[in-house]
Amino acid sequence: MITQQEAPVVRAGTTTLVSRIEEFARSAPDSPAVRHGDRGLTYGELNQQANELARELSVLGVRRGDMVAMYLGRSIEWVVGMLGCLKAGGVCMPLDPSVPVERFNRAIAAGRPTAVVAAAHCPDAAEVPPVPVGVPVAPCPGGGNPTPPVPGGLPVVTINAGVPAREHLPDPRPAARRDELAYAMFTSGSTGAAKIVLAQHSWLALSAARSATINGTTAADRGSWLGAAGAGIAIHEVGGLLWQGAQIVIGEHDVIASPPALRDWLLQEEITLSFVITPVGEVLQSLPWPRQTPLRLLTLGGDRLNTWGPPDLPFEVAVSYGSLEAFQVANSVHPWPLRCTPSTATDADRRAASPVGRPIEGVTVHLLEDDGLTPIGDAGHEGIGEVWIDSDCLSLGYLGDPAQTADRFRPNPFGAPGSRIYRSGDAGRFRPDGVLEHHGRIDDIVKIRGHRVELGDVEWVLGQHPGVRQVAVVATMDGDQRRLVACFTAEGGTVAPLDLRNYALERLPDFMVPVAFVQLDELPLNTSNKIDRRRLPPEDWARGRPVREWRAPAPGTETELARLFTELLHVERVGADDHFLELGGDSLLLARLQGRIEQDLGTRVEMNDLVTDPTVGGLAQLIGAAGTEAAPTPAIPAITPRRR
Repeated sequence: MITQQEAPVVRAGTTTLVSRIEEFARSAPDSPAVRHGDRGLTYGELNQQANELARELSVLGVRRGDMVAMYLGRSIEWVVGMLGCLKAGGVCMPLDPSVPVERFNRAIAAGRPTAVVAAAHCPDAAEVPPVPVGVPVAPCPGGGNPTPPVPGGLPVVTINAGVPAREHLPDPRPAARRDELAYAMFTSGSTGAAKIVLAQHSWLALSAARSATINGTTAADRGSWLGAAGAGIAIHEVGGLLWQGAQIVIGEHDVIASPPALRDWLLQEEITLSFVITPVGEVLQSLPWPRQTPLRLLTLGGDRLNTWGPPDLPFEVAVSYGSLEAFQVANSVHPWPLRCTPSTATDADRRAASPVGRPIEGVTVHLLEDDGLTPIGDAGHEGIGEVWIDSDCLSLGYLGDPAQTADRFRPNPFGAPGSRIYRSGDAGRFRPDGVLEHHGRIDDIVKIRGHRVELGDVEWVLGQHPGVRQVAVVATMDGDQRRLVACFTAEGGTVAPLDLRNYALERLPDFMVPVAFVQLDELPLNTSNKIDRRRLPPEDWARGRPVREWRAPAPGTETELARLFTELLHVERVGADDHFLELGGDSLLLARLQGRIEQDLGTRVEMNDLVTDPTVGGLAQLIGAAGTEAAPTPAIPAITPRRR
């Protein structure tokens, strides 16, 4: 485990993330930088491939400050693309290929990039979907000059990290300055238009340096990358590792979807540092582990922590709190002697509201009244106020949205002239020992499966459906999971929940799709004639779950599976043709279903098979084909070292 002495403060100074990587490429060119399966790059190879990409982007006409869209999944190519874009002076805008094409096009329209970087169409990049129709694709670096942009289209440079750089190129000069734009992060927006958070090179450098400091990262570490490539958390996961010359190890989707499989992967890959979203981490920390593991720090973030793990875990568990706008704000292991983790949590800690931790170096948290100026008083408030963040690691604001920028980033009434303070929208309270507790949101932003979702964004999409007259989306607890429920009125007649779900799936990422669509005669109003969200959803909201035409489960396996569906999804009745995901299941619940099938029915179903046809009838056939031989009792996995 890390100690305070092993976690030296790493200063950003005048350094950028790019210059830091270039220094490692000179001083330790053979050190492993990133690995994905059997493929990998050293720091020297990573830097050279990025130099080649930077030259290709310059040939395309990318100039300093130009936006470059990164249409890449979680891969070695993403790391090369990010570094190459920054070396070319571009502003890196990651876009997840798994999102619907319509959402991709909204981001392109808002960011107006000069070029797109995508993975080459080769077996090594098979997991990345092709670029949307209508976007011309240029050859890979090494395979000829890129084609010029066609009228109305964007040029696309494709990269394949498995192909060595053709020649040794010097690092591009002049290097980017810390005050220049570096990163543009696409996030949920309430008006239907894309909301893009802008950050400078100083933001990247400070965030990476502070992440390395808090985690005690050294060049000997092997850190996992498990988050979505298009999410802001991606740079959080990789930045601190690259800053210290450590190795990034990329996880596959089927591993990430199953906590037991993820545990086994972390052990086999000898991962020492890992960041996971809180719902997955809560399951991970409850699994059996060997008495000694390479893993020394598991950090949870992106959502509220509900339960601490057992105190005898062979690694520390930290909670991290921050956002795209303010990056890392507080952490429960900082400072180390005052950490609040499973190994140190008292009974009072375990009964208290979710601890966020203490503000990190360079950050001050203010709990203010609604006016954003007055510190909260104790009387009548229980010390709870809105979290405002005073930090030297704030983003610049929102691209093309000065009103939203002005609302969230205010002149700092507590700091030096010209400094800013960020309004987070979170409610918080300081405990007597100085630990910040999270008390939910005060605006219409919620966390779903670790992702930040603006309810207005979901409402805007559903409101475009021709059969919907008015819609309000609210978050509600369903067992131990926070769920989105859409309540709507129709233009006339009835709109089937399954139709609305399919409509939403074509336009939104799956985590933004509500689990239920409840049709009402009228939406409730308050005394100001505004929608009264406190009266939503109705108590019988589960009737709005998408269901298929009823067919009773057959006795035996189908009946047992229907029972598991009802227990895990908190539904009253499940038919033989009902679909686990359509009823509100997600990857984490699928992992629980996998475990319950093995435990209750004695059959091991692989995750890939589970998602192929997750209906009661389909799974019953799959289990029948697999036979009824009892599955072996799960054991704590042995550590099998992998080649580095």
